Amino acid sequence: MNVFLCDDQAAFMHEFADDLEGYFLTRKIPFQLFLFTAGTELLSSVIVPDLIFLDIKMGEESGLETAQKIRETNSRTKLIFLTAYKQYVFQSFDVDASHYLIKPVNRQKLDHVLDHIIRQLNPLKEPPIIVKSGQSTLCISCSDLLYIEVNNKTVTLHNENDTTEFPGKLEAVEKNLPARFYRCHRSYIVNMDYIVRFDRMDLHLANGEIVPVSKRKYQDFSSTFLKYMKKEALL
Repeated sequence: MNVFLCDDQAAFMHEFADDLEGYFLTRKIPFQLFLFTAGTELLSSVIVPDLIFLDIKMGEESGLETAQKIRETNSRTKLIFLTAYKQYVFQSFDVDASHYLIKPVNRQKLDHVLDHIIRQLNPLKEPPIIVKSGQSTLCISCSDLLYIEVNNKTVTLHNENDTTEFPGKLEAVEKNLPARFYRCHRSYIVNMDYIVRFDRMDLHLANGEIVPVSKRKYQDFSSTFLKYMKKEALL
């Protein structure tokens, strides 16, 4: 796994690099860590990163500007912002950031966030769910599944890069899904891993798509989502 760390504060960067190395060594995950002190350095690298830790507020080019340029050619790499300024957090959603960490970074919080990200980067470690559709049997990977919808008895699976359709009912899929999937509407099931913000009408996903939440489901969804985030130590 190629991990990039970009920060213009040398003392913080080297301390944080030690924490990252400790995480990957403890979990026995092969990795290479690359350090950059400016966004321009990072953008000029020929190495393709799996995960980028990016300081939001740097010198000539901010982390947000760097992230925007990354997303012009790379939609797969996971981005985690580092910041001491909470007011920049919501801007991070515009570039499909997976998470943000407030400086100084708590090591336990870092470990939980990385566990969450690594699970998304390694979908094969999680067994697929099996769905019967007529004479066919479908094997569905849950890790990159953003949401599921049904329309006119056609179920559509929305992944990060494509969609899959088959005749059926949501109930047939719902009963086999992990706990992080929530039936937010009679026609939609959402993967809570990909929700970046929500209101009483809509759930906003990391890829920019919007899934509706029904009025009667909102209170239960809000409670369930917050409990899930606390369980994952992401709040």
